[in-house]
Formats: sequence, C-alpha cells, structure tokens
Amino acid sequence: MRTNRLEAFSDGVFAIAATLLVLELRVPPESPDLVGELLHLWPAYAAYFVSFLTIGIIWVNHHTLLEHCKRVDRRFLYLNLLLLIAVGIVPFPTSLVDQYILSERGATAALVVYGLGAVLIAIAFTAVFLYATHDHRLVGDRPAARRIRAEGRLFPIGLVAYSLGIVLAFIEPKASLAVYGLTAIFYALPLLPLPSR
Repeated sequence: MRTNRLEAFSDGVFAIAATLLVLELRVPPESPDLVGELLHLWPAYAAYFVSFLTIGIIWVNHHTLLEHCKRVDRRFLYLNLLLLIAVGIVPFPTSLVDQYILSERGATAALVVYGLGAVLIAIAFTAVFLYATHDHRLVGDRPAARRIRAEGRLFPIGLVAYSLGIVLAFIEPKASLAVYGLTAIFYALPLLPLPSR
C-alpha cells in the first residue's frame, strides 16, 4: 500500500496536536506589572515551547522516514497509529505542566505525567522506525536502509533521558522540564538522510 494516505492522516494529527497546544497558553491575571506577571509564568510558556518542539521534531523525522518508504503494510499502519495516539496526548500533559509547574504540590505529578507521555512517544517512534528499516522491509533501497538505521541508532537513548526527567520531577520539576526540552533537541540531531531524487 502506498504512503500518501498515511502521510496525509499523520500530518493532520501532528497539526491538530500542535495547534491545541496554543489553546493552553494563559494570559496572566490583570496586574499593574504585566511584565513581572509574564516573567512569573515563564515555566508554563516553556512547557508550550518544549511540547511544540517535540511534536515538530517528531514530524520532521517521521516525514523523512516516510520519504524513504516505498510502501507501508498493515503492521506499520498500526504502529504508526500508536505513535499518533501518543502525539495526540501531548496537549494534556502540557496543560497539566502549564497549570501546576508553579505549584509546590502539583508540579511533580504534572512533570511525571508529561515524562510518561514522552516515554510513550519515544517507544512508539522507535517501534515505527525499527519496523520500517529492519531488513529493508519498507525502505526498498538497501544502502538507504542501512544509512537511515545508522543515523537513527541513537533514538532509543531518548528513553533514558525521559526516564531521567521523570526522576528529576521528584527533585526539581523545572529541571525535569529542561531535560525534556534537551531530549527533544537530541531527537533533532540524528540527521536522517533525505532520499535522492
């Protein structure tokens, strides 16, 4: 089966998840010191940035991988569906972080939920990636499959980083959010090669 319908559906889910993040951005309460209020809410805005970055980088890697796939099969469709479920969840933990990161009682729980969502995404994307590239199953060109697999060999390391973020949530929630952001950037580093046309 060709990839075009899968790409269209996936792009729609990525776009909706990214758009829903904007709805969670809060306007600070009325105050004579608007700048101070905005600065006070920086962790909530950072959660939006980290989440948007995460979704965007996953989309780039997903798009690049599909560019190499000559076809997709039923198993790949289901694995991709699991990835999209995980991506679609992102606005919820982002909203939790937005609301609770400045609270002493709720910040830890919010960042743990955020980290668990990130772990789900990492597992799902790794499954999609490994399934597509294994034994040139969906990527028809053997050298391309080897190149892609070599560039993506570091993807599973994100699971360790997200786990570290979950542990840090119990110690310092803002540091946990920073780890999640750095992990998103880490996923941008494996430069999956574009197919030659």
